[in-house]
Amino acid sequence: MARSRLVAGEADTGEAPRRPALRRASLHEPVAEKLRQIIARGDIAAGERLNEAAIAEAFGVSRTPLREAIKLLAAEDLLELLPGRGARVRLLSPEEIVDIFEVIGALESHAVERCVERLTPRALAEIEHLHTRMVEQHARHDMNGYFNNNQKMHALLVRLAASPKLEATHAVLTKTARFNRDATLTSDERWAESMAEHEEIIAAVRSGDVGQARALMLDHARRTGAALARIAAQRAGKLAAGTGVA
Repeated sequence: MARSRLVAGEADTGEAPRRPALRRASLHEPVAEKLRQIIARGDIAAGERLNEAAIAEAFGVSRTPLREAIKLLAAEDLLELLPGRGARVRLLSPEEIVDIFEVIGALESHAVERCVERLTPRALAEIEHLHTRMVEQHARHDMNGYFNNNQKMHALLVRLAASPKLEATHAVLTKTARFNRDATLTSDERWAESMAEHEEIIAAVRSGDVGQARALMLDHARRTGAALARIAAQRAGKLAAGTGVA
């Protein structure tokens, strides 16, 4: 016997079945990811309002999925909704940034500990390959490439901890901390420091030194948070003085 349309949740109207509403509702998700990427790159600076018309045109979408994407990113604390005036990239306070990276550091230091304890030759090869690319990109001064692989390295070490809950929690926090994070690399001095910190972390992972890897990872997260907090304070000062983007 043929399966009843009513069982499948379809009205018996004689018309062709409609696509599930869930498909339409999910249209905003790729838009949200594109928006996350341009915010992460710093194309829209912290504190800057979104030009919805320009973004919708650039993405080739209508304003409806864009606005749904904006609501999603607001829930992730990437954007701040302005009643009657659209939205802007959320400008985290220096204190919030330090707090976020303190938690990220706790998660990543625990993750690298679990990673080292479970490390396989295949996993180490994956880490080494990505690290080599970062070294090469630093030497070429390829900031975008380095930043992208830096994010991949942190995500890889967390994934290798083999803890779905840890990975999910880390993903939520790094979405919030991700935007303008590459700004910490605009200083050659901090970029060199970051590269050296990664060298030390990978060396500890390679040698199987759990305690050293954990301590170095926590210190790296704190240094990154401190650098971003300084940048946030500078931007807040410019906005307050009326020289930034409102």
